[in-house]
Amino acid sequence: MTDQTEFPDNDDIHAAELVLGLASDDDRTAGRRRMATDPTFAAHVVFWQERLAAMADSIDPVAPPARLKQRMLAQVFPAKRVSILERVWLWQGISVAALLFAGYLGVQLLTINTQPNQQPAVLAAQLVSDTGPLQVLAVIEPVSHEIALRRIAGEARADRSLELWAILPGQAPISLGVLPDSETARILVPAALRSQAAQFTLAITDEPLGGSPTGGPTGDVLAAGPMTTL
Repeated sequence: MTDQTEFPDNDDIHAAELVLGLASDDDRTAGRRRMATDPTFAAHVVFWQERLAAMADSIDPVAPPARLKQRMLAQVFPAKRVSILERVWLWQGISVAALLFAGYLGVQLLTINTQPNQQPAVLAAQLVSDTGPLQVLAVIEPVSHEIALRRIAGEARADRSLELWAILPGQAPISLGVLPDSETARILVPAALRSQAAQFTLAITDEPLGGSPTGGPTGDVLAAGPMTTL
């Protein structure tokens, strides 16, 4: 540790005041600037930090109130506004084709959201299979409550239909409709299910033409995936 007697009196006093929090706002700002350019003055500050740190050893730590902690974190790390488009594009683990579709959908969502201060939650799922080629990207639009789907790979089997299901914890699958042969589709989420959309696991099954005749899945599950909040 540097000997205190090596320091000029004024610099030593200013450094001590800075460490103790006794300096005025202007002096504190000037002192921090000087620390960045004056190694000698920075050594003064380090000397007093080391010398005074021992005074706190006998003080029991006190957890700050949650509100104070959140306020401090917000000041030090201000939240960056992230647009819907950015949230969709930054979703990890999906193919390039899926990203292109997600980027397009993000633009559509931006045009729908007429209040720029709102940040609606965007839910997305990538429906995949470990055994088959089918891969579908699904994004729930927060305003229209529609599921926008794009088939990235795979297709329905000959003379069969692809049917989309919503699965909630502890409940039987609920049919959301038969998917068209086209690569893209839009399906409205039933009003009774919208508040639970974040808990969905979406699944696509192989069904007879026109869909399941029983109201429940009858064929193989070709792809599935849980909803993720972007």
